[in-house]
Amino acid sequence: MSVDSRDVSLAIPAKAGYLVLARLALAAVCRLTPLQATEVADLKLAVTEAAGDFVAEEEDVGPGAAEDAVPDGDEDRVDFSFRLEDDRLVMELAGTAPASPAVEQELSHAIIEATVDSVDFAPGRTVLVKHL
Repeated sequence: MSVDSRDVSLAIPAKAGYLVLARLALAAVCRLTPLQATEVADLKLAVTEAAGDFVAEEEDVGPGAAEDAVPDGDEDRVDFSFRLEDDRLVMELAGTAPASPAVEQELSHAIIEATVDSVDFAPGRTVLVKHL
């Protein structure tokens, strides 16, 4: 992110433990907006739920197993883009969707739709928009 930019992009491994980095990046962008703390919390929830479409559930298989599971560079990732425009914040996520139960996906999508102004779910990509 440059000093003059109002956009942030990052890519993380498609593991739940890394989602905190996306939430922190979103919080930093939100500091440049008139959004209230409760609205920012809602957006962080929406991004976390949206990322669930791209993040595999981590298995607890014991110490050291994660390091041996996938060679460097071969793991799936989730790409995040937070674009602050004059009248809205656009949050885009892209990745490879693991198979998740339809019931979980329905609930997740309902939470997202309740917390943002518009959403577009497409295979491999989700775009959330919050008007300022």
